Amino acid sequence: MHVLLDLYGVLLDHEKMFREYRERLAELLTARFGSSPDTWMRAHADAWVTYVQRINAADWDARGYADVVDDLDARQLLDMFERAGVTNRPADALVVSRELEREAMARVNARYPDARTAIERLRATGHRVYVATGGGATNDAALRGAGLFDLIDGIFTGHSQNAQKGQSRYWQQIPHRLGVKPMDCVLVDDRLDYLEAAASVGIVALLLDRKAAHRPESMPPYVEATLRNLAGLPHWVELWTATRHD
Repeated sequence: MHVLLDLYGVLLDHEKMFREYRERLAELLTARFGSSPDTWMRAHADAWVTYVQRINAADWDARGYADVVDDLDARQLLDMFERAGVTNRPADALVVSRELEREAMARVNARYPDARTAIERLRATGHRVYVATGGGATNDAALRGAGLFDLIDGIFTGHSQNAQKGQSRYWQQIPHRLGVKPMDCVLVDDRLDYLEAAASVGIVALLLDRKAAHRPESMPPYVEATLRNLAGLPHWVELWTATRHD
């Protein structure tokens, strides 16, 4: 099987990443542009609110994913400079934004305790493991910080697919690129809307419900199974392979 793992919520703890990423980013900005970490952290918090508002207001159908996200990320960095009162702004905000993202993410280990062992067990039994995230092209740095990058066979992002994960076109070409049928791919995600989009193109959908937020009787039919953690994933994949693909 080709196992597609969501990044935040499945492999990495989003809250820990967001908190520690902001701290590392503030340190990097202070060292490079001056001011203080506290000032940059406040600027990031304020700019983040505007960033989310712009995401919700963006016309994702009129423009490609990469164009929208690149524009939003560059504007967020410039907003931070304005809020921090720092005048020596970078000439190319997007390039600097990406550099800072990579360096800050690489300094944070937000890995869930069960992630590495599950990936190692999957690979040991011959399965291929990929990351499928709605994030951007810098998420390889988050995997490096978590010590998982060398265990992953490939990464699919919003940039590489030029689409959001909730859109079926994000998933349509993935089986073809891997040289397999959709039924030979399984997505493990903590969001039902992403699982629904993947299932719409024939990819097997598996819900990871770490916080028991979903009642079993309310589970939609496109979800094949629900796991509470990644410890049971290798066994589930082996069972699925034996019963459905022999």
